[in-house]
Amino acid sequence: MRSKIRIAIILGFLTLCFILPVQAQNSRQQLKDSLHLVIEQSEGKDKLKAYARLYTLYMSDTGNKEAMDTLMTLFDRAEAEAVRQGNVSAQGMVYGNTVIALVNAGRYDEAISKIPGYLDFYKNNKLWRYYYQIHMQLITLYNLKEDYERASEAAGEMYDKAKAQNDKAGMGAALYATSTIYNVQKRFPEQEKCLRECISLLWETSGYDNILTQAYAYLCMSLRAQKRHAEALQLMPEYEKAIARFEKTIGRPDVAARVNYNTALMNNYIDTEEYDKAEIYLAKLEKMTNSSIINFEMLRAKALILQSRGKYKEALASIDSAMMEVQESEIDINSAKEIKIEILMRAGQVDEALDTYQEIIASNKELYDTEVSSRFDELRTQYEVEKHIAEKERNRHYFLFALGGCLILLILLICVFYYNRLITTKNRNLYKQIKEKDSLADELARVIQSSKAAASTTEPQETDPQETDAFVPSTEQCELVSQFREYLLSDNRISNIDISREGIISALRTNKNTLTEAVRAITGKSPMEYMRIMRIEEARKMLDEHSELTIEAIAFSCGFNIPSTFYRMFRKEYGISPTEYRKMQEEQEKSSQKDKMQQR
Repeated sequence: MRSKIRIAIILGFLTLCFILPVQAQNSRQQLKDSLHLVIEQSEGKDKLKAYARLYTLYMSDTGNKEAMDTLMTLFDRAEAEAVRQGNVSAQGMVYGNTVIALVNAGRYDEAISKIPGYLDFYKNNKLWRYYYQIHMQLITLYNLKEDYERASEAAGEMYDKAKAQNDKAGMGAALYATSTIYNVQKRFPEQEKCLRECISLLWETSGYDNILTQAYAYLCMSLRAQKRHAEALQLMPEYEKAIARFEKTIGRPDVAARVNYNTALMNNYIDTEEYDKAEIYLAKLEKMTNSSIINFEMLRAKALILQSRGKYKEALASIDSAMMEVQESEIDINSAKEIKIEILMRAGQVDEALDTYQEIIASNKELYDTEVSSRFDELRTQYEVEKHIAEKERNRHYFLFALGGCLILLILLICVFYYNRLITTKNRNLYKQIKEKDSLADELARVIQSSKAAASTTEPQETDPQETDAFVPSTEQCELVSQFREYLLSDNRISNIDISREGIISALRTNKNTLTEAVRAITGKSPMEYMRIMRIEEARKMLDEHSELTIEAIAFSCGFNIPSTFYRMFRKEYGISPTEYRKMQEEQEKSSQKDKMQQR
């Protein structure tokens, strides 16, 4: 989802608030050993600085449990040393980095539980800069947990505290934090208002230039979302000045800010179909970043540029590569699929375009149903309230209203009854079709195996090149896809949620384009799409074979870290939810047992 991407950007920038820069000295391990020695032999501020540099090195390994345990121990020791020396600033830095480490490790609840105590410490010691930074982290955590009410309360408290002290920097930071709440809710006009006020305040102060540059990045995104591209482009000179001011302060180029700046320009020119200008900033980005999300944006832009020049084959390869860069759980890739549809239509590949269109419809149907259901609940609640008021005002009509309510309820019950019957019938048919396809697939596999065995004992016949179908996959492609499938199924790799495209390509000793072409030639899918289908197939097998496991457990074991994503993709693939499938399976088993009893 795009909200997750936006929150990830927030976290990245807030991390910069506390982490100290570390210069490379030989190797990371040698540097760690040296710092341990410095800590043992030094005293005073030198010891605290050594602690800060050491735990900063470990903060890049928060995904490793052993490294995380070491890091938390370092924080405890650094805190104790800071308390012993009476250095509240160093103590405050330890608290700030503790929160960041917990956030990076995904331990959100633990971070939330610690923050109130840290905020009290900052207030008592008047460490307002740390106070605002950790408050922003708290707001980000509430956004991650989709608790927007508490996020808003925290942002309001932060702003009020800064305003009471006439602290423009704190007020600007609070407004920035508030804008992130509007951003994840796609309330772009409110976000824009917050960001403009934030920018105005931060230009009048210093020390918050990193937030200032990020505020410009978000303002460009907000204007783009509102299709106000001309205003976004007018903002760029001012945006670049903010970046220059930040770089002057830190004494080095800020790559992250430059990436956001060039991405904003590239996307604006893509939206306005000024592809030659967009290509200029695409070229700059290609030299600056290797982030999967930014790579997705670049490949998406490249596909549109190639399409505008009639290079449809290259454009399709680029948009497929874009979708391989990210998981569906990370971003809504429907925008990329829409681009793919347009390319396919222009290339005359109408059938493939229609297939992709059906994928989008299928993925959006669930959302549509949810919205309809929510609206129905809203209308029903409204009806009940109005009915209650009417009954109080006109008691003499009570009987009529009661009767009307009963009739409506009866109709609803009848509708629900027949709806459930229709759904059950549909599910039975779908389940039967799935099992029939399984049988056909098994039979086809046996036929293919027999054919291969027969072919191995028969002399090969010469084939007329003119009679060869140009679209028949090559032997090499078949073998590569077979290797791809075997690789995923062996050692239970298919359950690994962290499996990467690069790891697959490396293991198969091939390259991205070759793998993509092979998989598409055999399956009609991209490698990532094919892998997701394999995961769904494995999950269905486990539903058949492991009735003792919950659906969520099966989802996790097959590489789906978000159960809702598994439910959606399962329904998309089979037309039936995992719950409904298991229900039909249990019904079939009961029916089979009943038949066996009758035969006896």
